[in-house]
Formats: sequence, C-alpha cells, structure tokens
Amino acid sequence: MPVQHFLPDRRSIRWWLPLSYAAIALLAAAALGGLLLFTLRQHYNEMERRYLEVSAEAIAHSAERLFLDRQILPEEVFQSSANIYSFLVKSRVRLLDVEQRVVADSGSVLQQSTLSVDVRKPLWTLQEPAGTPPAAYETFLSVRQQEPAPPPEDENSPRYPIPVPRRLDNPGWMGGIVTSDSHTDLSLTVPLFDREGTLLGYVELSESPAFGRDIITDVAEKAVLAGAIAVLLAASAGWMVSRRITQPVLALAQVTRRMAEGDLTARTNLQRRDELGLLARTFNTMAERIEDTVLTLRRFVADAAHEINTPITALRTNLELAAGGALSAEGLADLERAQVELTRLETLTQSLLTLSRLEAHGVERIRTPVDLSALIRQVVENFASRVEQTGITLTLALPAEAPVVQGDEEQLARVLSNLLDNALKFTPAGGTVTVSLQSVADRVQVSVTDTGIGIPAEDLPRLFSRFHRGRNAAAFPGNGLGLVIAKAIVEDHGGQIALSSSAAGTSVVFSCHRRGDRRQGHDGLPDSLDRR
Repeated sequence: MPVQHFLPDRRSIRWWLPLSYAAIALLAAAALGGLLLFTLRQHYNEMERRYLEVSAEAIAHSAERLFLDRQILPEEVFQSSANIYSFLVKSRVRLLDVEQRVVADSGSVLQQSTLSVDVRKPLWTLQEPAGTPPAAYETFLSVRQQEPAPPPEDENSPRYPIPVPRRLDNPGWMGGIVTSDSHTDLSLTVPLFDREGTLLGYVELSESPAFGRDIITDVAEKAVLAGAIAVLLAASAGWMVSRRITQPVLALAQVTRRMAEGDLTARTNLQRRDELGLLARTFNTMAERIEDTVLTLRRFVADAAHEINTPITALRTNLELAAGGALSAEGLADLERAQVELTRLETLTQSLLTLSRLEAHGVERIRTPVDLSALIRQVVENFASRVEQTGITLTLALPAEAPVVQGDEEQLARVLSNLLDNALKFTPAGGTVTVSLQSVADRVQVSVTDTGIGIPAEDLPRLFSRFHRGRNAAAFPGNGLGLVIAKAIVEDHGGQIALSSSAAGTSVVFSCHRRGDRRQGHDGLPDSLDRR
C-alpha cells in the first residue's frame, strides 16, 4: 500500500528538523560573523590608536621647538604650524599651553584641501648692511582652507620657518587601510617638555583617519550573504534528512493503522539496513504472530459455535418431544425453563458465528444499492405486533426523498433489528420509540431514540464491549453481543455508531456513506454524542 503524501503538520519532524538545522546554521553564522567583525574592529581600533601615538610622537619634537620660542614668535606661527601638522597627519591638531588653554587649533580636517609652498626671503635679511652675503631662501609652508585667503598686500611681509616633522608624508605608513571620508572618535593628548623636563604645553590629536571601515562594512555584507546561504543549505539538508526519516515512519504508521482497523494481513515492505529497517522487520514478525493467534482464536470460536449447533438442535427436538408427553405441572415448568435457556444458548451461538464472519478480513463483501427508507419500514413491520402488545408508540421520521446507500441489506437489517429490539425491550408501556432518517453531508444518518430506563453513566464506555451489559439490564434477556455486532456491521460499511443516554432515555445513531461516496474523514455524527 503506497505511503500517503500530505502537507506536514507544523509539529511534525518534517517541520522541526529543517527549522532546527536552519536555526543552528543561523546561530553559527551569527557567532562566526560577530567574532570576525569584533576581531577586525579591535584590530583597526588598535591601528587607529597606534597612528595617533606615532603622529603625536612625530609632531612633539617640532612643537617643542615652537613652544621654546613662544616668547618671540607671533601667534600666527602656531596657527600655521597646527594647520600644517593637521594636513600632514590627516588629523585635527590643537596646541595647548601649560594650563591646557588653546593656543592654536587646526579645525576640522574636512575643511582642509591643499598645501601651498611659499619661497620667501626672511625679513631680517632685508635689514642687513650692504655687503653682507645674501641669505639663503627658506621654505615656508601654509595650509589653505576651502575658501583661500587673499594674498598679503606686502610681498615682503615677514614669514617664519616652520619645522616639518618626519615620517608623516604618508598617512598609510602603518600598512592599514585608511578611509578618507571617515574619522575615528579617538583622541590623544601628549605633553611637551624641554631638556630640563619643564612642561611647555600639550599637543592634542583627534579626528584621525578611520582604518578599515570599508573593509568591515564589506565583510559584514559578505557575512550576511554567507549566513543566508548557509541557512538555506542547512534547511535543505534538514528537509532531505527529515524526508528520509519520516517516510519509513509514515509507512509503518499506515500499516499499523490498517492493523488497528482489523486488517491482520497488513505488512510493511521497507528494505533498509538501519534501525528503521530493523523496526520494520520486527513489526512484520509481530504482525505474523498476532495474525496467527487471532485467526486461531476466531477459528476456534467459529468451529465451536458450528459444532454446538448439532447438539443444540438434537436437544431442542428432545425437549419438544418431551413437552408433548404426559408430564406434571412442575415437570412442564422445568421443561419450559430448559427451552428458554436452550434458546438463549442458540442465540449466543448464532451471534458468535455472525461476529466471527464480520471480523474475518479478506472475505469478499457483497454490496448492492439499498433503499434505507424501505428497509426501515420493512424492519418496523416485523415489530408491529410486539409494539401493539406492549403499548409502546413507534414513530417514523423519514425524508420524502429516499436515500440510497451501498451495502449489505441483510446486515443493515440486522443492525436496525438489534437497535429496535433493545429500544422496545427497555421502554416501558406507554413509552415512545422514534426511528428517524436524514442526510448529513455525504452520509445517511439513522437514529433510534427511546424513552426507556436509560443507561448508567459508568456503563456507557463499555457498552460496545463483548458480553457487557448495563447493571440495570440484569432483569432483561440478552447476551451482550447485540451492540457489538451492530458496531462491527456499521464499521464494515465504513460508517460510525455512537450512543448517548440519560434518565429520559437512550439514543443510538449510526451513519453510512451515500451510494458511490466512500470518502473518509467525515462521520456525520452530531458533536453531542459520546463516541467512546
């Protein structure tokens, strides 16, 4: 029997296994990506700090010379120096005095664009006496802002030499990757001392170039992409693994369901060499032993019931002959009790034979169109005289359109006869028994309702068990197999049967498929009925 294919429930392994694989892959990718980004960020932060330290070290010597000559140098020399330092180290430079007051501030590095070189003759060379050897020209550096300042009116205006620190001609000297359009939030303040160790001032560096920002962004994007691919691959692998696990489990579940429905010939044909294959082989062995045991028991019951028929028939004949002879009143009473017990034994034997045939799977069933309305009327007519004698009102509620089912007319008549017999048996004189027929969805539903003595609530769960009778039914004849046979017949027709009872009476409802409609999954029973 092929395995049923259906959309998996969200609580099944087919959902949880792929989701678990995807979650594990997502966590692993997030952990690895986060660790990688953290490591890169730490590495580039260290490079930024080292850049500030080396830049400050390179600037410090030149700045110390400026502070030594602070008394004779104008303020513009300090500002020009700060601007040049800032341009060379690509950072904001502030020169602070001993009390950390700002002496010069290069401003934001984003406003600096070009570096100009002026070659001017120093002012003091113009004041030397005649005949003095000409002084060498000196190089003067200045930084132009985005809005260039106008040139000085006097070309001979004084210019002062600015020492240029070494090791600052290349901002990428550390081998790192500099992002030109972004700057770090780090800052560094370095004290300046003379040769005697006297504090001269401070140099503060900030807004230095940010290292590796583009690399970190690119790595983050690639990590997200790689994580998404890993999650998809893990989910796909989990889906494949779940299918490999669940398919044999579903096959075993389907075979188990068939056995639960009474098909003892159900076997699984899984050919695997893993644990699931071992389970399948063990299941087949168990099923074979169960089938042998059940068939042996059924054969014994059938053979015993069949063999009992012969002595029962002979015993009934002898009792009938004895009843025709000359017997005392006491002898006749004993003979009548013997005949009642014999009838009971005969009914029990026939019921066991019927139940044995119903439970025998593999026997071909004969199904023909059955008009349930006509069948109900026919069965009710068989009880007409009994109804009149007991004074019970029997009511029929049949639809105008006769529903037709596909089934065994004789077996369906047996179901109706059993239910009507029970209803009339347990309903006192003056009571009412109602037989109704209606169509519900794709099924035909028959109900037999009485106003009898009812059934105790504690007996309801076991009423469809063999030989079980309600504790208030001891005074009434019966063998406890009527409802069992009725249930077996209804289920053999693909239907369902349910019973509900109270002090007001009992209602039994059973349903059958309409003709040509054998879909499963709809029992057509009202929710208020007890299906236990």
